[in-house]
Amino acid sequence: MNAEAPEAETNHKRVRLAAISISLLGSLLILALKIHAARLAGSAALRSDALEGSVNVLAAAFGLGSVLFAEKPADQDHPYGHGKIEYFAQAFEGGLISLAGFLILIDTILRLIHHDPLQDLDSGLKLNLLAGLLNGILGFGMFLSGKKYHSQILISDGIHLLTDLVTTIGLGFGLLVVIFTGWTWLDPVLALLVALFLFRTGFKLVQESSNALLDAQSPALIEAIVGYLNEIPRRSVITVHELKVQQFGRDKHVDLHVVVPEFLSIKEAHDESDRFAADLMEKLGHHSIVHTHIDPCERELCTECPFLDCPIRMKPFQGLHPFEAAQITRTGAH
Repeated sequence: MNAEAPEAETNHKRVRLAAISISLLGSLLILALKIHAARLAGSAALRSDALEGSVNVLAAAFGLGSVLFAEKPADQDHPYGHGKIEYFAQAFEGGLISLAGFLILIDTILRLIHHDPLQDLDSGLKLNLLAGLLNGILGFGMFLSGKKYHSQILISDGIHLLTDLVTTIGLGFGLLVVIFTGWTWLDPVLALLVALFLFRTGFKLVQESSNALLDAQSPALIEAIVGYLNEIPRRSVITVHELKVQQFGRDKHVDLHVVVPEFLSIKEAHDESDRFAADLMEKLGHHSIVHTHIDPCERELCTECPFLDCPIRMKPFQGLHPFEAAQITRTGAH
């Protein structure tokens, strides 16, 4: 069941497509500025920053295709939708970032061998800082859009652009030292530091996307769902267990077992389970699907059963226990 109205869903699609398109156009402009800055200065550090900018363009282009693919509705071959393509895009971006780090490493070593001199470092630095500022504005907007519209590719792209800003600022301070001290050896050292930083950033993105593709459970998301479950009126629901969550881009698929009094009819138990699932989807507040499996109480949870008129009660009701992550994610007996 979709927790969003069709009109809101269409608007979200448009916003995500517009955001990634703006990222692509912005990255092209910023890349042109960085390449020009590197040529003016003849700096290995600025060349490394420009090379990272080329990764932004490739990532945004791949991200645009990923968003278009992710918006395709679920079909017979992809019953859970196409949202996981966003994690492939994230892994691709991480790989590109690591590749950029490697290319920067090779380029810097070659420049050290050939002893290429610095040129108009002052002008190149100013132009590169302008490009970095534009990167920061673009990245912040992408990150906020990704959070608002639950798009992993927008979040990843925004984080990458913001880390690019941090890199540019760090290089700026380092090259100012070169300008005022004449320590030209610092220029390739800064480029090598950028390469190491990119290796680390790329590895982290690939690791995060791999965890998502392997359906690793997110402790933060589990805790959030547990909080929602504790806010939902239970009525005839005694407890829940075997909570599992799969994330498909911005879509979240929740599976859990709902324990109800065993004397309820099939229809009553089904209606209660559907009501509980609908309440949870409303709490999630975005595109989500909740699947429930009904379990009978087997007269083992009388002290926790809120159904006071139970005709088969074995022990008096003592009170509801708040749900805890360790309890409701446990598999097996309830």
